[in-house]
Amino acid sequence: MIKFQKTERDTFSLDLVPMINIVFLLLIFFMLTSTAMKSALGVDLPEASSSTEISGKNLVIKINKDGVLELGDQVINSELLSEQLKDKFSLNENEIVEIHADKNIQFELFSNIIALARQAGAKEFIFATENTDGP
Repeated sequence: MIKFQKTERDTFSLDLVPMINIVFLLLIFFMLTSTAMKSALGVDLPEASSSTEISGKNLVIKINKDGVLELGDQVINSELLSEQLKDKFSLNENEIVEIHADKNIQFELFSNIIALARQAGAKEFIFATENTDGP
C-alpha cells in the first residue's frame, strides 16, 4: 500500500530587505538634499571689492528687498526678532551676528535691525557682500 505524506503548504513570506534598503536610501537622499537647500529668502547682496570670506558658525539674519526677516532658517517678524536674539545671546554672549541684507532695502530698516540686535546683546557684526573681484 502506498502512503501519501501530508506536507504543509509553504507559507507566504515577503522579503523585507529590499524594501528596507530603499527606505534607507530615500532617507539619506532627503537628509542630504534638505541640508543643501538654500533659504527661502532671496537676498541680492551689495557688492564690495574688499570683501573677504569668513568661515564659522555665526548667527545669521537675512533681510530681503521686501523687508522680510529670517533668523537662521526661520522667517520671523521684527517683534519676535528681539526675543529670539535675547535667547540666543543668553546661551552665548560672544555670538557674532552675520547680516545678509538685500542691497535694495531702506537704510532705516537696516539700522533698526542693528539696533534690535544691540539691545539684545550683540557686540560684533559681519555684513555679507558679494565680491566684485571674483574668487
